[in-house]
Amino acid sequence: MNTTKKIIIIIAIVGIFLVAASPVVAKEKVKVKITTEDHPFKNKGYIVIKLVDSKGRAIRSKGTIHYRITDEYGNYKWAYKPYNGELLLKYNVGKYKVKVKFDGDSHYKKAKKTKWIAVKSSNFNAYTYYDDHNWGLNQEIDDYIEYNYWDEEIYDDAATYDGEGY
Repeated sequence: MNTTKKIIIIIAIVGIFLVAASPVVAKEKVKVKITTEDHPFKNKGYIVIKLVDSKGRAIRSKGTIHYRITDEYGNYKWAYKPYNGELLLKYNVGKYKVKVKFDGDSHYKKAKKTKWIAVKSSNFNAYTYYDDHNWGLNQEIDDYIEYNYWDEEIYDDAATYDGEGY
């Protein structure tokens, strides 16, 4: 076999190997999104940590995510766990420095982000919560209403309210 044919065969084999191996080796880029959400109780809010792909869609991964949340006084909470969807962490109202690192996995690349955020509180209204048919959606809120508004008319129709709270 002449040298030109050997070179062509070697190049073809290497090319086939590169094409076959590229999907296995190529990992998708990931972005870390850090946001806040309101919590219905006074002086509480949520810090939300989410991983998204290059198109902005939430990812599912078992890769490890590390986070450190530091308040404005230097107190911090550090944790790591397998990522299985967005993290919803309840915090008091205030400013926090959130540092997140995702280790990646067989499908997604590593990612990290640090961001200062402000957790704010919303104005909770037990009457509109109940009227909007939210009862039963959040046990913590339902318990709060039960313990603090048990003898209020939110449980009964105003026309038939008997003062007993049930």
